[in-house]
This record gives sequence, structure tokens and C-alpha cells, in this order.
Amino acid sequence: MHKLKYHSIGFLCIALTITSCMVGGKYQRPEGVIPPNKDSVRAADTSALVKWVDFFGDTTLTGMVNLALANNRNLMVAAARIDEARETAEIVRANALPSVGYQINAGVGSAETQALKLGSLNSGLFRVMGLLNWEIDIWGKLKRSTQAARAQVLALESNRNALQVSLIAEMASLYFLLRDLDNRLLIAERTLVSRKESTRIITLRFEKGYIAEIDQLQALQQEAIAAALIPNLKRQIVQTENALNVLMGRHPQPIRRGASLFEQELKTDIPEGIPSQLLWRRPDLIAAENTYRAQFERIGVAEANRYPSFSLTGLLGLASPQLSSLLSGGFNTNAVAGLTGPIFQFNQNKRRVEVERQKAKQAQLQYEQVMLLALADVNNALIQRDTYLQEYERRKEQTTAGRKALTLIRARYDYGYTSYLEVLVQESNLFEAELQESFLMQQRLNAYVSLYRALGGGW
Repeated sequence: MHKLKYHSIGFLCIALTITSCMVGGKYQRPEGVIPPNKDSVRAADTSALVKWVDFFGDTTLTGMVNLALANNRNLMVAAARIDEARETAEIVRANALPSVGYQINAGVGSAETQALKLGSLNSGLFRVMGLLNWEIDIWGKLKRSTQAARAQVLALESNRNALQVSLIAEMASLYFLLRDLDNRLLIAERTLVSRKESTRIITLRFEKGYIAEIDQLQALQQEAIAAALIPNLKRQIVQTENALNVLMGRHPQPIRRGASLFEQELKTDIPEGIPSQLLWRRPDLIAAENTYRAQFERIGVAEANRYPSFSLTGLLGLASPQLSSLLSGGFNTNAVAGLTGPIFQFNQNKRRVEVERQKAKQAQLQYEQVMLLALADVNNALIQRDTYLQEYERRKEQTTAGRKALTLIRARYDYGYTSYLEVLVQESNLFEAELQESFLMQQRLNAYVSLYRALGGGW
């Protein structure tokens, strides 16, 4: 027995001295599509991703965003998945530690079996044993499994952050759309009132024989165009309100409004030349890298499975033919050092390693794809910011000139210098210009929201 103990202790010392023999390579960040200034890029602090409170100036909008962050069901599911992954990682980590259990036996045995153990015939047997089992992580299999599980947790946390950034951006975009629809509804209602008055005047002139019937019919047509747009806009308003309520985890109900579309204030002091470091704040990019890292560690796990595994098993307990004398029956000890490994597997373990390598290759390609999309998103958002501003300014000039032109044309028509067709054309142009001006203001605001999303939650 003592000899066995000494052998086991010696085996343990030898095993502990070679636990640094980890198989598999050392992880390095993929460099397939690293943007410029890659040497200055460092891992981002995901806790500072969302700075939307400083980004939006409408307190009504920020209140709605707070409600969405607290009640959005998709965000809750993402948080639950993170908790699940953390628990799984703790289970994996515990596999590297010794496991301790117990065993209790009671019964009777034959004379042959019990005479050998306790020196009695046909007697009972009571035994209480403590069990210890420990796999020595020589090849780094358990350590890499733990690292893979932790990387998976980080990937899920980053996915949650990406969902949070997208949720904030979607809330803002829908809110700006709602304020745009409100503004377009006001334009349509104001235009309808004006056209109803024009139709009333033209109808009186037609009834007195001053103008032809075609002028009255054209006036009725323009009035119907404005009137038809109103229920269309009301329908879109309710649909947008419902979309916002779903994001906030609420039942359908009216949405409280804050500042008007043209009163919205955003933090637009974007630094000249977006530094490449900001791309690393994108949580989807962080998630893609951690997914790749988790798969990279699994290659080491599969590689370690090709080598022998070492384990220690120990037993310590009490045994007695009578329950009353169990505590005085003496200790029974047993220690076993074991080695198990594959001999002929017909390349199954080797192919498992290759399977994990191919999965890692897929994860790396997905990481590079996310990087390419990130670069495109930022560039698109910057172009949208500049071009929508220019387009909006031109539409604003068109609207201002259109109002003045309509005033002059109506005066010319009233004095008989032009036909009513010219009035109709100018009214239609002005109506369309006002609607486009409102729409482009919404798109201009959304361009900043897109840049906010593209840079991972601010700049």
C-alpha cells in the first residue's frame, strides 16, 4: 500500500512538472482586412459603447430609449443567453479541478469474500468511502476548453451590446420617422384647407359664369389629392407608433411627442477623419473576433484528445461488519494513477482536429466579412450625412421660392393674366417640395443615427 502511495505521489509530481506542454498554437488576432493604423489599434472598452444620452437632445426620445432598454424582449433574451453561457463556462472551468464524491454501501456477503476482508463468516458489511478523481491537464485540453467558453461569453456580451446599439438607433429612426409623418400630416391638412377655399371661390365664379367648368373640376381634383394623402399618413403614423411600442415592450398606445422634426438637436461634432480605432468599438466586430478565438481554442482541445490523458483516483473510507463499530473499524485507502489514450482510431482524432480547423477558418472569414461591412457602413454613413445635408438645403430653397411663386401666380390668375392650370402646377410643385423638405430632414437626422450605429455607439 505504501509503495503504491509513493508511486502515485511520484506520478503526480512528474505530471505537474509537464503541465506546460500545451498543444496547439498561440492565439493572434486575424489580420486579413485590418484597417490603416493597425499598430495603434487596441481592444475597445465595451462598457463605454452606448453614449446615446449625450447624442440625442429630445428628452422625450431619451425617455423612450430608456424604456426600450429596460423592457425590450430581444434584449432580455440576449441577457439570458449571456447568463447561460457564464454558467456553462463555470462548469467547464470546474472540470480542471479535482472532483470529490462519496459512496455508502451496506449488505451481506459470502464467506469467501468477507473472510478475506474482515475475517468473519457470513457477516454483514458496512462501508463509507470518499472518492477523489482528478485529470491532470498536461496537454492544455481543459485550459483551452475554459478559454473557449470564456471567449464565447465575451462574444455573447458583444452581441448583446450590438443589439443594444441597434435598438437605440432603431428607436431614434422610428421616432424621427414619426415626427416626419406628423409634419407631413400638418402639411397635407394645411394644403387641404387652402384647396377647399380655392374650390369654394372657383365654384362661385363658375356658377356666375366667370370661368369655365374645367377650372372647377381641376380645383376639385387637387382638393381630392390632398384629402387622400391624409388617411394614408394617419395609417403610417399608427403603424410607426406600434413599432415603437413593440420595441419598448408595451401594448399599442399613442406615443407622446417631444420636439418637432425641425427642432431636433443631435450631437454632430464629429471629428475630421474618422480614426480606425473607432471601428474596434463596434460590438459586432468584437463578437466576431471572440467567436473566432473560441473556435481557435477548440482546435487545441481536439489536438489534445490525440494524446494520452492522465488521471489520479483516490479512495478513503471506513469499513466494518457492524454499523455500531463503523467508526472504529479502521481506514481503507486506495490510490490509483491512470493513463488512457488512443491507439488505433483510423485517423478519427486527426480528422476531428481538421474539422475544428475548418470551423476556425469559417469564423475567421466571417470576422473579415464583418470588418468589411464595418468599413462600408462608416463610409456610407459619412456620405449620407454630407449629401442629405446638401439635398435638404436645395429643397429648402425650392420651398421658399415656391411659396413666393404661388403668391404671384394666384395674383396673376385673379387679375386674368394667366390660366388656372398655371396655378395648379405651382400648387402641386409647392406641395411636393414641402413634403420632400420634411422627408429630407428626417433622412438627414437618420444619417447621423446611421453613423452612430456604424461606429458602435458614438464617437
